[in-house]
Amino acid sequence: MSLKTRHFKLLTIIIAFLTLGALAVGCGDDDDGRPSKLVFGQVPSEDATGLTEAYSTVSEILVDNIEGLEEIEMFIATEYAGMVEGMIAGRIDLGQFGGFTYVIATKNGANLEVGGALTRKKGANPGYRSYLVTGKDSGISTLEDLAGKTVCFVDPGSTSGFLFPSEGLLSVGLNPAEGSSDITPIFAGGHDASILSVLNGDCDAGFAADVFLKSQPDDAGAGILQGGGDIDGILDRVDGTDVNPESAELAIIWKTEIIAGAPYAINKDTIPADMIAEITTVLKEKANVDYALANGYCTGTPEENDCQISSGNDSWGYVDVGGDSYYDGVRNVCEVTGASKCE
Repeated sequence: MSLKTRHFKLLTIIIAFLTLGALAVGCGDDDDGRPSKLVFGQVPSEDATGLTEAYSTVSEILVDNIEGLEEIEMFIATEYAGMVEGMIAGRIDLGQFGGFTYVIATKNGANLEVGGALTRKKGANPGYRSYLVTGKDSGISTLEDLAGKTVCFVDPGSTSGFLFPSEGLLSVGLNPAEGSSDITPIFAGGHDASILSVLNGDCDAGFAADVFLKSQPDDAGAGILQGGGDIDGILDRVDGTDVNPESAELAIIWKTEIIAGAPYAINKDTIPADMIAEITTVLKEKANVDYALANGYCTGTPEENDCQISSGNDSWGYVDVGGDSYYDGVRNVCEVTGASKCE
């Protein structure tokens, strides 16, 4: 081997070590292995515009209260599968999941801690429902009436936008899966898109999370789409609590049972245990409207404020749900439906 070749190989090795060192520095770890920057993942449940701001209050509270943490970077996945893959691959450290996505992630190897679950009101059950909406004059009044119809879902990995609706459809003998001959399933990509596809006539009926149609947890006031001016009103033919019925073009005709609330998931493969313990404590004790108002992260009153706790700005904050077992109900629905996305 020539001297020139040996020098070239030595230079190559030195460059490789320097590159690895630069990448390690880029990860932002401090001397004891605690990362100074974490990546927070989310799938848009509505228009992705402003999604970073939607979680800004919680991110600021975590940065201010977790030793060594300087930044939380937002990652917006295009679909739920991207969130799961990102957690498993170690590219995402924190994530706001739906219950279904969390169960899929853990089943496929993601090593996650439940930091807490979102609740819409202090002391309220951290859960929600899926609603089935149709045109008020569509003639559809039951799940059975969906036979032969075009039905909108949110995403194959959505808890309220597909999994729990699938259980309902299967219970009346209708196959919700892609390629079904019982209905024509359409995946709209968002809860708002599912509802608006019904309004625009692209789907005969559609499933979406309750908060997009009715305010929660009292189920009595205007939901997100009414607040944004996308729909004028809604008829509730299940409970009779209509909102602006004189201008309503859509009607709710079916509701699921309470679904386990959305977990804040922490990646145990990328964050050290002591830091996870701190994050969990902060989420359960400080990531809520009361703390945010009292400490200047936002302004207003507990009833009316500009706090950004989650997407849709409809949440009070995070509460303890006892960990992973809280999502066993979702796992049970997976078993009942045999949904391929549960694999």
